[in-house]
Parts: sequence; structure tokens; C-alpha cells
Amino acid sequence: VRPDQECSSRMSDTAEPLISVALCTYNGERYLGEQLDSLLAQTYSNMEIVAVDDGSTDRTVELLHQYEQRDARLRVSVNPQNIGFTRNFERAFALCQGVFVAPCDQDDIWSPDKLRTLARCIGEHSMAFCDSELVDAAGRSVGKSISQLWALQDLDDPVAFSFDNCVSGHAMLFRRDLLEQQPQLPAELFHDWWLALWAAMNGGIVYCPEKLVRYRQHGQNVTDLLRVRHGRVRRPPGSRMKAFDTTTRRLRYLSTLRQPHGAFFTELHRLWAKSETAWFSPDLKTWQRGRGLGKNDLTALPHGNRWLRSAAGGASTAQPPLRAMARWPRS
Repeated sequence: VRPDQECSSRMSDTAEPLISVALCTYNGERYLGEQLDSLLAQTYSNMEIVAVDDGSTDRTVELLHQYEQRDARLRVSVNPQNIGFTRNFERAFALCQGVFVAPCDQDDIWSPDKLRTLARCIGEHSMAFCDSELVDAAGRSVGKSISQLWALQDLDDPVAFSFDNCVSGHAMLFRRDLLEQQPQLPAELFHDWWLALWAAMNGGIVYCPEKLVRYRQHGQNVTDLLRVRHGRVRRPPGSRMKAFDTTTRRLRYLSTLRQPHGAFFTELHRLWAKSETAWFSPDLKTWQRGRGLGKNDLTALPHGNRWLRSAAGGASTAQPPLRAMARWPRS
């Protein structure tokens, strides 16, 4: 049985509720035209495209207005100043009028049947998402799909999103009433991570295994799945500590949610925070977070000069900061 045939029973072909495509742009003129063409070619008829630009300095806004004049389904809004991609998606969602919302990046290419297929799959769930084919900057397949990198599946347990997220925004369709419970997206999670978490807690997520998006990897993506941007370059000093802090903030946020898993997240956050003193030097942690300590203050701390030489890429014998810190005495 084909995936689209399996999903077709979940929504009648006679009912086509409005779907809002929330397209966020920023200096995206290079790939935007191809994406807009794929959106306007959708076989799902009852659709609107809400495009919100975040202060582009190239021809992105001009291109959006050209398409807006050609097709009434496209509405364009331009932010007076740059607010960042999470807040930009938040604003785009607020402008959507559909029963369902499909987040959209500026540089991908959607299959003509993407919206129709996901609308058939979603059924009574709060969210549906699909697989995606990875392509390079020129749109050529690299022979991989997201399902080869992640274990994509139906999800109804928010615990699955404690440390990672496999539900990409470009691949999802969700019920707009999810946003009514918390219209402001939290700073602790990416917008798609929070939406997937919230959907898992409220109605569940269904996975459609068709590849309905050509997900472009070109080095400027927020999510660099193929490490196009970094390759095998060593992470900069402090990056692991930053990642640890990000996880700490996320788990702290999850522990505040009122839901059946609240006690689990509270304990998980406690254990994660407790591990901080076992993995990092407390004195260096204080300096790294910028709590009033500068370079001169750091040199006064135990092993401070040693860390500075390591962070600055000094002698070849200097250890990478994380491994060095793991061996430092605890104060």
C-alpha cells in the first residue's frame, strides 16, 4: 500500500479546510523564486501563503511583491527591523488564518502534493510531518534523506524531545489551535522543536514516509545536517559548554510545563544540572557565563592561564578546553 493511499482515509477529499503556509524570509533572493514556484504549484486548492520578511537588504522583498501581484493567495509583510528567525516565525503564525499551518523556509522546494498528502495524513492528530530528500545548493540530490539520519516515526510522548528534535519545521503541518495555548514561542527551543513537543503533548504526531520536500543544504542553513558549513573543522573553544548551557535551559523550561511528564522533566533537569560540577570547572563556568569576570580575573583562578593558552590555540601541547577542564581539580 502506498503511503498516500494509507493516509487518504484520514481526511475526506470533499473537505479542504484552509491551510496557511507561513513563509519566513531573510536575504533569500538566490533560492526564493524556486520555492515560491513550488508553493504556488500545490495541488491543494484552499491555501494562503503568508510571507514575512525580516529586514532583507537584497532583492527578497522586491521578489515577494512581484509574486504577490501575480497571485492573490500570497500576502507579504515586512518587519520594520530584524527580529530573528524565531520571532519572525512567531509573527508569521500570528498572521495565519487557516485551520492548519505549514511552516516554510525560503530555500527549499516542495513537492506539488505536499500539502494535500499531509492534510490527508493528519486525521485527528495535532501534527503530521513527512520525510525530505537532501539536495545541494544547486538542487541536486545528495543521495540521502532525513529518514536515513533520524528515526522518523509517529510520536505522542514529549519525553522524546528532551535532547533532540527529529520533526523539522519545513516538513510539518499542524493545527493552528496549538498556538492558542501559548502564542509566544519560548526562547529555550527552536520554533519547530517547541511545536513538535507541544503537538506530542496535545493530540500526537503522525509521520508520513513520503519525501515531500527537497531540503536544500548550502552552508547558510540554520540546521546544517550535512555539515556543509563546518565540515570537519574543530569546534571553537567554549562551544561544548554553550551546548551544555542550552540543554540546561531547555530542561529547565520543560520542568515548568504542567503535564503528566512534569515530574520526570523536573528530575531530569535536576540530574543534568548536578552533572555540571562533574564535567566543568565551576570557576571557569562562572567566567564563561560572563558574571562580571574578565580576562584578568580568569588568570587569578586556578589553572586560568592554562585555559587561556588552550583557548587561544597556543602551544601544541595544550589540550582542548573540555578535556582539560575534565582533569582540573575541583575547587
